[in-house]
Amino acid sequence: MSKADILERVRDSLKVNTHIPSPKVQYANPMNYTHKELLEEYKLNQSNNKAIVRESSLDTLESTIAEILGEVKAKEVLYNTDVSLDFKGMEAKFIPYTQSVDSMRGELFGIDTSIVEARCGVANLGIVGLSANPQAPRLSSLITNNCIYLLKKEHIVENLYAGIECIKTYEKNRSGSEILPTNIIFVAGPSRTADIELQTVFGVHGPRVVYVVLY
Repeated sequence: MSKADILERVRDSLKVNTHIPSPKVQYANPMNYTHKELLEEYKLNQSNNKAIVRESSLDTLESTIAEILGEVKAKEVLYNTDVSLDFKGMEAKFIPYTQSVDSMRGELFGIDTSIVEARCGVANLGIVGLSANPQAPRLSSLITNNCIYLLKKEHIVENLYAGIECIKTYEKNRSGSEILPTNIIFVAGPSRTADIELQTVFGVHGPRVVYVVLY
């Protein structure tokens, strides 16, 4: 049946049935909450997704990062240029992600840790939301063995819809246009997969160890 035939049938049906009833919504939000506060709900669900959650503040953020880098024994750290931190005094070598993957491929695939600024956190799923742009390439959250996500506590939202709206607002404000990013990504803890014998393996498609630092 052609598109024109389908549209004609729809028009004929609407002439007879002018009112199409809306289905009754059974569940406004089917997720079960353990805590009333978004922060506590987010911490619980993010931990259930096997991420290591650390609470910090703007004043202590750099010392928290230094502690984590010591725990994972980081030697080289890739960071996006939208991450505003002072890395002076930290022992690892810090590499800004400012070049294309083709121009720094030899160096890029040997870096063990990355630092990524998250756009939002979704409380009822325990995930972080990211967006790809020139200051935050998609590969930075995939290529390293360890990934540290920085998340402002005020950017924790209730559900996935609110998370998408948060990311869209961020990108529109950043670019000054209505053009959305090439990628909107939601990450639920470290990368994991399972074989036919249901043996879970971490780090196959992305980071093996994930930290989420709330500040």
